[in-house]
Amino acid sequence: MFTMKSTLIAAAVSFAFAGAASAQSMTDFGDGVAMVVTSSGMAYLGGKPAKVNATGHAMMMKHGTPIKAGTIIYRSGNNYYLLENKMIDGKMTEDHARGWF
Repeated sequence: MFTMKSTLIAAAVSFAFAGAASAQSMTDFGDGVAMVVTSSGMAYLGGKPAKVNATGHAMMMKHGTPIKAGTIIYRSGNNYYLLENKMIDGKMTEDHARGWF
C-alpha cells in the first residue's frame, strides 16, 4: 500500500512540475499578456510575462485587430506571416494545412 501511495504522489508531483514548465512556453501566454515581434523573434512586451495595465488594454481594444479562429501564424527567417482561415482554390486554409506536414 505504501509503495502504491508513494508512486501516486510522485506521479502527481511530476505532473505539477511538467505543467509549470509548459506554462513558461513562449507560445502559451495568458489573458492580458502581450507579446511583440522583434527583429530576432517574439518576446514578451516589457521583457517578461505580465498583465497589461488598463491603459494598454484600452489601447489594444480600440486599435488592435482580433485574430480569427483558424488563423495560422508562420515564421520564415525574421518575418512573421498571418494566414486567415479562408477559402483558397475551393478549400479552406485549414484543409490545405492538413497536407503540410
